[in-house]
Amino acid sequence: MKKQILILIIANVFFTSLLFANKHPQWVENDSVEAIKYRIKSDFSLSIKDASTELMRLYPSLEISKLREYINNHFLETMVIDGEERMHRKSPGNFKLLCPEYRGNWQGRGGNADAEDIDLVKNIVSLSDGKGSLNNGMRIKYRFFIDVPAHDFLKGDTIKVWMPIPIESARQKNVKILSVSHPTYILSKNAESEHNTLYIEQPISTLSDSILHFEYVGEYDVYAQFFSPEYITNNIKPYNKASKLYRKYTALEHKHIIRDSLAFKIVGNETCPFRQSELVYDYISKTFPWAGAREYSTIESLPKYVLDELHGDCGQVALLYISLMRTLGVPARWESGWMLHPWSKNLHDWAEVYFEGVGWVPIDVSFGRFVNSHDKKIECFYSSGMDCYRFATNTGICSPLYPQKKYIRSETVDFQVGEVECSKGNLFYPGWKKKLDVISITKLK
Repeated sequence: MKKQILILIIANVFFTSLLFANKHPQWVENDSVEAIKYRIKSDFSLSIKDASTELMRLYPSLEISKLREYINNHFLETMVIDGEERMHRKSPGNFKLLCPEYRGNWQGRGGNADAEDIDLVKNIVSLSDGKGSLNNGMRIKYRFFIDVPAHDFLKGDTIKVWMPIPIESARQKNVKILSVSHPTYILSKNAESEHNTLYIEQPISTLSDSILHFEYVGEYDVYAQFFSPEYITNNIKPYNKASKLYRKYTALEHKHIIRDSLAFKIVGNETCPFRQSELVYDYISKTFPWAGAREYSTIESLPKYVLDELHGDCGQVALLYISLMRTLGVPARWESGWMLHPWSKNLHDWAEVYFEGVGWVPIDVSFGRFVNSHDKKIECFYSSGMDCYRFATNTGICSPLYPQKKYIRSETVDFQVGEVECSKGNLFYPGWKKKLDVISITKLK
């Protein structure tokens, strides 16, 4: 996982350098169709010739004559743009994660879990009663900021900024805003949007500084949670299919949450919702390896993308899991934000599944099975448990922000890094800097 995050960081730095290479700020978007076209071209920035050179540099023993075979097997991703085949900018780095010749003894997602991850789960399980009680509580104090370059085109305009804040949920409590860089701001407070936000406006009359800085400091309590398989199977009941919860979270009326008959092939004759969930979890974690993703806004359907391309990042496989469970008539929903493990801080997406008689159970299909832990409870933890190093800011996808945004969002599906716009258009996020700093972590009694 650490190597995967390093690949993402390098790719994002490269993407940002491409945007800033232009004197005119192309990262200002006022037409959604043109914005998507630009994002696709930026994502598929490599010519086949340049991609071949980079692949040979990274993998000297690579048989470049097999390039077409690798593309057809979805180890490398290409797209024809303006009559020319181009390669996705992350494909050279993704290749070793997808091609069996280079990925080594892959045992599915989580098969080679880091020692820190295994120890964390071991501690959670040892303290848990297996009934979903909260443990390993922590109070996290953090700083989130966005820095926007003070470009001349902003003079006389008003900058609008949305920043993520933690939701109040079963595992996150006592969310507090301790300070804000601007005296006036608006909180969505979970109720106005499925994306929890802090909103600031700043009129720009002069540009005395090189950076326009937006910041807040907050804190919240967050807990780990674990439901043992035995507890779930002993307490699960038939669904009340007339309930509002059931109808809402089994709905399949969204392009990113789709019906797919694969769900029934995976579970066969199994009718217990929990065992169905385990079968779907195992199928995804063993079939679709992690790879650095395209811009979500450029993908028509994220779960279909996983099925077509045979790989996916955390959000893509989470939406595939949700889609397959809803196809089976099992309520499932989205949750996302950041993971704040001291050894692995990054953007992250996961899910929750609902079992009648038990309640909402957290699930992180991206973490997979920790088979190298040699302990069944630890191995299967993330299909019915969650660690405490989470910063959840979303309970759904593609929801309008509060206050509503006028132009296309940088993150059209999720909301993790924030959003910025002015009267002239959206400021696409590679054009500005965002950061979440953990100030302190205090264990709760």
